[in-house]
Amino acid sequence: MTWVYACVMNNELPAVLTLGHPQLAQPSVPVDLEDINTTLFQERLVILESGLKRHGANGIAAPQLGWFQRFFLMRDPSGSGTLVYWINPELKILDSALVWYWEGCLSVPGLKAYVGRPRAIKVDGYDQFGRPLSREFADWEAHLYQHEHDHLDGILFPYRVADPRHMVTADELKQRDCWPDDWPVPGAREAPIRVVNPGG
Repeated sequence: MTWVYACVMNNELPAVLTLGHPQLAQPSVPVDLEDINTTLFQERLVILESGLKRHGANGIAAPQLGWFQRFFLMRDPSGSGTLVYWINPELKILDSALVWYWEGCLSVPGLKAYVGRPRAIKVDGYDQFGRPLSREFADWEAHLYQHEHDHLDGILFPYRVADPRHMVTADELKQRDCWPDDWPVPGAREAPIRVVNPGG
């Protein structure tokens, strides 16, 4: 039994780094494509998947576990449940009009925010086997992808908030039926709650 499988079985996964940790604010370095099929890198992918499943998240990025390389794992936002690894992804904006959703993050426990992101994007990168991967995302799918991609550049969702009043506690978001119609901005109260991380 390898070290990584022993750790997963014993629930000894790395702690998720949280807002305020200085290294979370630094850009990550590209993965050497020759390293993708090494034991060390493949073990990190296993740990990443175990972390995502343990926390019930829609995505988790390597920097959140203290590995400052450009890769992350996300649930396919189409709803298929498929897990998709993105290694060295490059993002191109196809439609810069903003769409707004509530976001949460394992690295920002207890807070949610109403965040606007470009409506449509194209992404090119590599999968867990080093094969080229290319996708286009729009609306919620683009939103989810961009949240995870931001981690690779040292950006957490509070840095994207247009106004501090757009941030609320997770408990307060559950009480939004009691909010005024225009709080924190018109449309926010009725916006779908499809947060990036449903927990916390």
